[in-house]
Amino acid sequence: MKLHKLIMVWVGIILTFSVSATDLKDARIYINPGHGGWTANDRPMATINYAQMDIRGFFETNTNLIKGLALRDELVKAGAGFIKMSRTQNGFVSAGDKNATENDKVETSTQIVTLSVICEDVEANNMDYFISIHSNAATEGSMTNYPLVLYRGTDGASGNGLVNAKEMAYDAWKYIVKNEVTYHSAYTAETANNSRGDISFYGSSSTSGLGYTGYLGVLKHGCDGFLSEGCFHTYQPERQRLLNEDYCRQEGVRYSRAIRAWFNDNSETKGCIMGTVKDISKPLEHPLYTYKVNSVDAYYPLNDVKVVLEDANGNKIGEYLTDKEYNGIFVFTELTPGTYKLVFDIEGYWKETEEIEVVANETSFINKRLTDTSKEEPSDEPVIEEVDYYPHPVQDGDIAAARSYHFTKEGELQTVEVLKDLTVRRAILRDGKYYVLAVNGDKMPRLLVLDPVTGELLKEMSTEGIKTEGFNGKAYPYILSDIAFTTDGVLLGTNSTVIGKEGNSYQTGDFYMYKWQATENKALEEATPEVLLTLPTNTSASLLAAGNNNSNFMANSIAVNGTLDNFKFYFDSHAGNGWSTTYGIRYLCWQVKDGQVIGTQYNDTEYTEKELGADVQMTLSPLGIDRLIVDGNSIAPREFRISWDSNDGVEVANFAGDIPVESTGANYFRYANKIYMSVPVCEKKDEKYSYKSYLYDVTDGLDKAVNVGETEAVITNDAITYMASVGVVDNADIVQHLLVGLQAVSYTTKGVEQDASPARIFAYNLKSVRTNDGYDISFDLNEKAEAIDLILIDVASGAVVKTISLGAFDKVSNKVSLAFADIPDVECTWELRATAGNVTRFVKLSDDSKNYHYFAPKGVSIDKSPESPYFGRVYVTNTAAGEASGRTTATGVYVMGPDALDITGQGDKAYAGDVQWTGVVGEGPRKVAVAADGRVFLCDASSSNAGVYLMNPETFTISPVFKGATNEAGSLSIGGVYVGGQMTAIGVRGTGEATQLYTVDKTTSGASWKKFINVYNIGEADVWTTAPSYSKAASSYIGNDNSSIVPVSTGYWAGQYRGAGGNSTANPCMFYFSDELNDAVFNTAEPNIVETSSQNGALAVNEKEGIVALSNNGGVSIFQYKMNKDGIPAVSEKFRNMLGSVADATYDDFEFDYAGNLYAVSTSGKIVSVWAMPTDNNSCVTPAKKTMTLKKKDDVGVQETEVGITRIYPNPVDDVATIESSEVIDMITVYNASGTMVDKQMNVNANTTAIDFSRFAKGLYFVKLNNQKAIKVIKK
Repeated sequence: MKLHKLIMVWVGIILTFSVSATDLKDARIYINPGHGGWTANDRPMATINYAQMDIRGFFETNTNLIKGLALRDELVKAGAGFIKMSRTQNGFVSAGDKNATENDKVETSTQIVTLSVICEDVEANNMDYFISIHSNAATEGSMTNYPLVLYRGTDGASGNGLVNAKEMAYDAWKYIVKNEVTYHSAYTAETANNSRGDISFYGSSSTSGLGYTGYLGVLKHGCDGFLSEGCFHTYQPERQRLLNEDYCRQEGVRYSRAIRAWFNDNSETKGCIMGTVKDISKPLEHPLYTYKVNSVDAYYPLNDVKVVLEDANGNKIGEYLTDKEYNGIFVFTELTPGTYKLVFDIEGYWKETEEIEVVANETSFINKRLTDTSKEEPSDEPVIEEVDYYPHPVQDGDIAAARSYHFTKEGELQTVEVLKDLTVRRAILRDGKYYVLAVNGDKMPRLLVLDPVTGELLKEMSTEGIKTEGFNGKAYPYILSDIAFTTDGVLLGTNSTVIGKEGNSYQTGDFYMYKWQATENKALEEATPEVLLTLPTNTSASLLAAGNNNSNFMANSIAVNGTLDNFKFYFDSHAGNGWSTTYGIRYLCWQVKDGQVIGTQYNDTEYTEKELGADVQMTLSPLGIDRLIVDGNSIAPREFRISWDSNDGVEVANFAGDIPVESTGANYFRYANKIYMSVPVCEKKDEKYSYKSYLYDVTDGLDKAVNVGETEAVITNDAITYMASVGVVDNADIVQHLLVGLQAVSYTTKGVEQDASPARIFAYNLKSVRTNDGYDISFDLNEKAEAIDLILIDVASGAVVKTISLGAFDKVSNKVSLAFADIPDVECTWELRATAGNVTRFVKLSDDSKNYHYFAPKGVSIDKSPESPYFGRVYVTNTAAGEASGRTTATGVYVMGPDALDITGQGDKAYAGDVQWTGVVGEGPRKVAVAADGRVFLCDASSSNAGVYLMNPETFTISPVFKGATNEAGSLSIGGVYVGGQMTAIGVRGTGEATQLYTVDKTTSGASWKKFINVYNIGEADVWTTAPSYSKAASSYIGNDNSSIVPVSTGYWAGQYRGAGGNSTANPCMFYFSDELNDAVFNTAEPNIVETSSQNGALAVNEKEGIVALSNNGGVSIFQYKMNKDGIPAVSEKFRNMLGSVADATYDDFEFDYAGNLYAVSTSGKIVSVWAMPTDNNSCVTPAKKTMTLKKKDDVGVQETEVGITRIYPNPVDDVATIESSEVIDMITVYNASGTMVDKQMNVNANTTAIDFSRFAKGLYFVKLNNQKAIKVIKK
């Protein structure tokens, strides 16, 4: 009978193979939700809300069925041919189950739980795909959690009677494992796959009555498939998640994706979102919620809170209420692919919105952590966590990092006598002292405190009480192997040892960590060591924490980050007990809180202990949290990251510096906004070793290290020995201390001439001329450039298509030739990126040349629009005639180039137009503002010339903006409507029709102590004849005539003269007005950040960099600001400067140029000065005009080249424009903006001619001469 039955089985198997389905519509799929009853064998586990055996709590029976039903529903929706489930209800057990409870019923033909019966059911129904759904178990409360997929067979092949079981399992893995709201303790690498044959996994097998050999009873049938342990329910946070039915359903959805993919089904057009919402600032501490430290589960899940889903336009399309089971899970399904918004508007927490992209047939994940309202509101900008161990040094606010540093030896080379006959294992510089761990020939430790400059022994610290004997009398590798400091100044030290399991022959003894801690009455150097924590050997319980080997050689080198009560402890570990083996190095981290280890993690590396060597040292990386830099005499520095989500090693970067591999002992520090690496350089020559220090900038990573300084070599010896180089910041200076063996030397930048700071650089006067071979590109520079890059941008897409390095250029007019071959096959706009040396301090650029001297200067403004024909021009107003420093200046406007040259040839004569300026100091033209199209607006504070004036930047004619206004004692009206008055300050923002003119009007309010802000939506007009578009004083207002206003994209800044003590909320030194909130939302009185005088109300704003300059007691205060998500600036003072201490100078106006250099105007000092703002990135991009494109072939349209034309005026033009050329004009053609010719003149044969533009519509035109040259003309 048995033989007959077996033969029939094999016949059935052969028949099954011959008709196995390949399409989902024909597929026969069997779903087995594991378990079935509510017995003690059905994995009942206590949860936070439910006791063990409470059927409302966790039973694997319950969760398996939810997953299985969800899988069935998905397959039905996809059109699967036939689906069979072993059960569809809970509470069924096998007949005679001794553990059955009163809630359990005996299985039926439709509710099957007996494994052999399930197998017979599979056989009887000729199934194509089998899945058994389970969750796994380890030690309760352990950190183990990952999927496991088991098929019948060995790791090498599917079992007897099967064809594709192994392949099915391996293919399904990538779908099963894709769950980003949980923590997986293993198998996290992209290439990982934890699919196993059950015979190999369990190590044994048996053959069923049906003739199938395997281990798992539920797999002993002839259908290809597998059993999936989707997670470990003994990981308590995962168990809480499994109480959420939608979380379980998503596992079913993942199974459905695997099965549909196997049958080549791609019919799913919708996607899902699954996420968690938690408190960012605290964990959930509960006996039934033991979480993996530093993982996604280390945050408090929010119960019973609403998450709202909106479409991309902000329309609500769904909401989800999280459950009360401490998981924070939310799920949205059946979503059309596209962009969505998740709104977290939860009581007690700051409201936040996150965008998320939904993709068909996938689940998009998000783990949102909210900040409670008792804490600072989170910013929309990404938060870059800094390593606390590397604090920012105390430095003046105007210091920026240099491109390079020059060092000199400080003092003499010192011999450290106390180190004779000792081997240094670690030297740490802290608080101006070396803390040195050294050992003698017997490896007995000494802790020495040394003066880093003189090498003098300041103190030998106690090592009394340190354990000297290991397990069964064995010797430790080192009884004190390494030392490190916590951020709060506690010195920690550890032994190195081999931790082994019971009876392991390599083990050497327990691990010890000691602390030396100062007290109120005892200095650190006087402290005695105390045991902080231990890890015992000779027990398997210690293996995971020591390195997860049977023997673990641990803590040869260590690093620490955090305070004594809560720190991370990093160390190395490898199997065995030596350094000649190749077991492989692991790096570990312990989270230590209040002296207890609350979490551990190990990460593999690709390196063996033999490769790295016993001298390798670990240093805390300053470049990111949980990152280490390791270095030794046989390897260059390389950086690793500890991952708390995986045991897979993460190698971040290798050092890019060019130094001999023997060099080791680097240390790291911050300087301004940079991170520097001070590293000893050991070079061998003629059997001698010489040592010096290099300084590298590693801000952008070890792999992008840049050498910024070198010292001379003053130490030599015959062999490689311990070496360490440490950098210390002394305001703007850097000191490097080098310790090599017994010798110590220091180097400093102090007193050494460093590279001079240049101006902040930018290019202007950008032009292109088409030639037979390509283009001639010309440009001017305000500073010598180390590099110029030509950036080509596709007109159609706006994407950068090519960057060409042009080289270095002088501070003059420059020209380069660009071949057609260098231009991509698209029409391109272009930009020039100019780069110069760093500006390391706030430094004066202007000299004593005459163009900086005026009798009564009051205002300054700069054309900062690259689209303007006058980009780069500097306009200075002078309100009275007189002599200053040998130069006599008149009342009116002066024009300079960025190089302070008289670019319009005006000499000492001011542009005054036909206006009869009063000539009274400070009245008019008072302040000046330049629009994006180059128009120059002037304001006047006198009663006789009150109002606003427009100066044509081409002809320098000046006309009133309030044309035809009636002036009554400084109050201007047109047709009885008030249009403006005596203006003390002016500003402009916007482009084209959106141009707005801002003025400070001392007449509007009728009260001298309160000025109104007038806004005129002037657009492209030259005159204004109605009431202001807006006229009002905000809650903080201007009350003093000596004032400034600077419109920005989101509002305006205003400043005024307030004496010391006069800074008030209503009448502050400076305030910011928000367009969105329609009021002043910041002022310098709340809190009081200006305690001195703001005489004379000078103000400038660099919106791009968030910088404000405000006059301060005859100098300037520089403030940094950053807008929060509500549009309110957070403002802090960076530094102050007296601007050269010009006698009797107070400052009336400031202005930043295109690159960020500061112009300062002092009426009392009779001077304009220019200052370079500090920057460690002196690079600026100037775009050429959009009409000035580059292309390989002539296309329809006009290229603007602006070459050969001497002058065209007026421009903008109402009717007739005059053209003067340096060469004889033969033909003139006029094109509109679309490239259509609208006028043509032949045989002109003159250098001067005229064009009547009155025939043309308002807009942009191009005039071409002799078919070679063109200039842009605006028809008003």
